[in-house]
Amino acid sequence: MQAVNVFDVIAQILSHVPLYVWGILALLVVMGRRQSRTQVVSRKRLVVLPLVWLVFGAWGVENGFGQSGTASVALTAWALGLAASVATLLALGWPGQVRAQADTGHLVVPGSWLPLVVMLSIFVCRFAVGMALGVQPSLSHSPVFAAVASLSFGLLSGFFLGRSINILRRGRIDAPSATPMTA
Repeated sequence: MQAVNVFDVIAQILSHVPLYVWGILALLVVMGRRQSRTQVVSRKRLVVLPLVWLVFGAWGVENGFGQSGTASVALTAWALGLAASVATLLALGWPGQVRAQADTGHLVVPGSWLPLVVMLSIFVCRFAVGMALGVQPSLSHSPVFAAVASLSFGLLSGFFLGRSINILRRGRIDAPSATPMTA
């Protein structure tokens, strides 16, 4: 029996990954790097990012498990993960120290490396699930695999929704009220 060289296996796997996957990874690193610095963002932008992650997450669940009979388990697990993540973020109130700019209404959001960690976690989970399904397509018929993968996607996607809700709440709470009119 011949010993397996781990580096050869990894090289074989990576050589079959489409180039666009590395482009997505680079984009995520750039986006995450931006999140590490304090930013001034519009309310619209705070809504768009979590919606993108929600659509991406739902698409990933449907794409991976929608045709295999495990769609209901997968979507339920994804929704539960999403709800748990949003509830946790709302309870924690993260990020704090958000403030609204009085003149523009834009929000000043403190920088953090956590969004990069979550984006890379989403990438790694999607990559791992894609690899697992590519190597063993029958996993798409496993309710346990569908539930665990989808729960993970929901937990990670909910992070951005919970974060945006907290930022928007803090921006509204901290926004200066209009000066009363005097006669």
